[in-house]
Amino acid sequence: MKDYEYLSLVNFDTVKNKIPKRLPTANKGDFGRLLCVCGSKNMPGSAYFCTAAAVRCGVGICELFSVDKVCESVAAKISEPIYHYAEQNYSGSISFSNIENIIKCAKKSSAVLIGSGMNWNEDTKNIIFELISKVSVPVIIDADGINVLSENIDVLKESKCEIVLTPHIKEMSRLINKSVEYVRANKNSCAEELSKKYGIVTVLKDHKTIISDVNGNLYLNTTGNSGMAKGGSGDVLSGMIGSFLAQGYSAIDAAICAVYIHGMSGDECSQKFSDIAMTPGDLINNLPSVFLKFK
Repeated sequence: MKDYEYLSLVNFDTVKNKIPKRLPTANKGDFGRLLCVCGSKNMPGSAYFCTAAAVRCGVGICELFSVDKVCESVAAKISEPIYHYAEQNYSGSISFSNIENIIKCAKKSSAVLIGSGMNWNEDTKNIIFELISKVSVPVIIDADGINVLSENIDVLKESKCEIVLTPHIKEMSRLINKSVEYVRANKNSCAEELSKKYGIVTVLKDHKTIISDVNGNLYLNTTGNSGMAKGGSGDVLSGMIGSFLAQGYSAIDAAICAVYIHGMSGDECSQKFSDIAMTPGDLINNLPSVFLKFK
C-alpha cells in the first residue's frame, strides 16, 4: 500500500454518509432522469448493462437512446427504461443525424451517460463533441466516448457541465499520449493531472481504482476483485455513476459511491459464484443485497 499512502481511502462509512435517506412521500421525479446514449448493432450488451445498473441504483426515470437493434434487445430484458429509436450509420452505430434529438433529450434530463458500446468513429466523435459544448447537466463519458476524446481532448475545455471520465489504463494512455507502462507506473499523478487540467472527475479503473476530483484530490477504492475483470463490468459502473449523478449527487460523490458499491457487489458475487464464474450481470442482480446493508 506504500504507493497509495497519501490517498484518501474510500470505505463503507465514507459511502454510507453520502447516501441520502428517501422520504416516504417521495415520487419518481425526486430521483432524477438519466439519458443513456449507448450501444451499437454489435454491442447491445453495453446499453443493457448501463441501463439495468442505473435502474438498480435508484434513478427515477432512465432513458435509452440507441439504434433499433439495441433498443429491441434491451427492451426484451428490462422494461423500466424509456426507449428512443435512433437512425444508424453504415456500421450500425448511432448516426450524427440524431444530434438534435439527443440534445433535446439531454436538456430534459438531470444527467447524461454517453459512450458505452457506441464504436469509435466520426459519428460518435461528433456527437460527443457537440454534446459537451451544448449541455449543462452532468455528463459521464465512458469507453468509446473516451477513445474519441483522445483525438482532441481539449474539447473538454469547452464544457459547460460537470464531467466524469472513466478510463481504464489503456484508455488513459491514449488520453494523455503516454505508454501503458507509464500510466501503470504513475497512476496517481496521471489521474491528478488530468482532473486538474480539464476540471473533471477522473475514475482511473484498475485493480486498485483511483478517483480524482477537479482539484486533484485523490481517493483510493478498497473493494473489488479479479472476478470483475470481464467485458461489461465497466458499463455497469458507468450506469451506476450516471444514476447517482441524475439523483443529484455531486460528480465526485457519484464516482466515489458507485466505485465502492460496484466493488462491494463484486466481492459478494465472488463469494457466491467464484471469481471465475461471476458475471457483470451478477453485479447488477446483487445490488439489492448491497443497498440493504447501507440501509
